[in-house]
Amino acid sequence: MTNRRNFIKQSLLASGALSFGIHDVNASPLSVSLSNLNDLEDEQLWKLIRSQFPLLSNKTFLNNGTSGPSPFSVIHAIQNEMMDIEKNGRYGGNEDIAINALARFLGTQQSEISLTRNVTEGINIICWGLNLKAGDEIIMTKHEHVGHAGPWLNRAKLHGIVAKPMELGKTAEETIALFKKTLTKKTKVVSIPHIPCTIGQVLPVKEICAIAKSMGILTMIDGAHPPGMLSIDLKDINCDFYVGCCHKWMLGPKGTGFLYVSENARSLVQVYYGGGGVDTGWDMLSNPPKMESYVDNGHRYFYGTQNAALFKGIEAAVLFQEQIGKQRIENRVKQLANYLQEQLLKLSTDIEMLTPTESLSKGAQIAFKIKGKEMSELQKKGYENNIITRYVPENNINCLRVSTHIYNNETELDSLLKVIDQFIKNDK
Repeated sequence: MTNRRNFIKQSLLASGALSFGIHDVNASPLSVSLSNLNDLEDEQLWKLIRSQFPLLSNKTFLNNGTSGPSPFSVIHAIQNEMMDIEKNGRYGGNEDIAINALARFLGTQQSEISLTRNVTEGINIICWGLNLKAGDEIIMTKHEHVGHAGPWLNRAKLHGIVAKPMELGKTAEETIALFKKTLTKKTKVVSIPHIPCTIGQVLPVKEICAIAKSMGILTMIDGAHPPGMLSIDLKDINCDFYVGCCHKWMLGPKGTGFLYVSENARSLVQVYYGGGGVDTGWDMLSNPPKMESYVDNGHRYFYGTQNAALFKGIEAAVLFQEQIGKQRIENRVKQLANYLQEQLLKLSTDIEMLTPTESLSKGAQIAFKIKGKEMSELQKKGYENNIITRYVPENNINCLRVSTHIYNNETELDSLLKVIDQFIKNDK
């Protein structure tokens, strides 16, 4: 009888894995309601939201800036859609569902959104599509991710355009002043991160875009981090191009992203990759064969067979964030980051804070270094204690970057602070 019970138990576990995905069996089910969040006390609220993720309870994940774990609702949306596709032999679809969700989430028109696989793809579309010539200058920063720097540096190598990196100030006002000093008559494009991947500083992109626009300069914002962290509105920022991804702070499917091209700038970006959906018509029987014009929306920049299940996942990620509330999320993640920054500054005079303390210039990422210390070693110490952070080697910065999201809490940050304290004291 015991063997029979064990067999039934194992069979049920196996069937559950097939139905819902293999995850921590102690994790709370998706059926937990997020519909009455306003009725909950603060800590109850965040405990409930934490239960919506399959993150292992013994892991302190503080590297959402690299890739964010998806909640059950996103995972299940993808799984269910994939199963429906395979059951019914469906092909493609869901592009409009994903575009509608993203446009609503970002404050844009649906026609201004293109679906991409990641930020790098969107940056390449703009970088190579703009009509630039040798000697034209592109303003960037000294804190670029390779996915942003790579396309521009490659075009500089091949076409002779000039990438001009600017320094960042400790305040928004200082950064604007440094930006103005970098401008010249040869500046054609400003291509900067909204939040650099290195130190988590929030740049005054709205003000920078306004200055550039007044001078007839195009603006592209690398928005890998803000969507899902900050309550942003792209129309308010008023940039020409904004490139983002869904797999970081939006907590969406990996391998999904978006490109925003403002309606006014659409005609300025040449299409170089063609395929289904890009054009208004094509004819191989005419002499010579021809393609008509490009579609007058974001579909001119993406094409071909896509994973329709991932597009459903994008919708589910947006719905999850909307249920909680964009402003509530921003307040929470900033609160945690502020707590960490304040405690670090109290911990030791050896800590050098790289993320500005000015509220306008910080979001939910805190970056710091310790005098005389190799910060990759601190990252390793964290891993030994199941604390996941991000070491930043770019441009010899040698710092540790900590990302705080809605599934984190102060207790987890206290665990990290304890590891940092021990790391500082061990060599003294």
